[in-house]
Amino acid sequence: MSPSGTRWRSGLGGIGLALLALVPGLGCGPAALLIMTAAGGAAAVSGEPQRLANTQGQDFDEQRVSRLRSGTHTREDVVNLLGQPQTKVFMERGEEWAYRYHVPPSLLRTGTEKVLTIRFRNGTVQEVRYSISAL
Repeated sequence: MSPSGTRWRSGLGGIGLALLALVPGLGCGPAALLIMTAAGGAAAVSGEPQRLANTQGQDFDEQRVSRLRSGTHTREDVVNLLGQPQTKVFMERGEEWAYRYHVPPSLLRTGTEKVLTIRFRNGTVQEVRYSISAL
């Protein structure tokens, strides 16, 4: 490991010790919030899965979304590619499925929100809308 990487990691240890020193004086609620916020940021920085960060939804990658083609993919194809949607809305001319993934901001990173909406007509994909927002 490089010397700068070692210094960076030891700096995180110092931050952790400082947080532990603050915890007893804060009380139970604020202390828990401080620890969870710091842990979520540390998980994001370290590349660990972000289950500690209070995420909502299941993450999906842009490469799988780009494979969806209008008029060729069916509902079953979409489920095999992305899993079950979080919401389904049934309309007169078809249905609309929505996938959402939300990562709230913390001390060490900005939050993000991914939203994928797929409209079906006659059993096949009609329209795909995808957006990513920084929070």
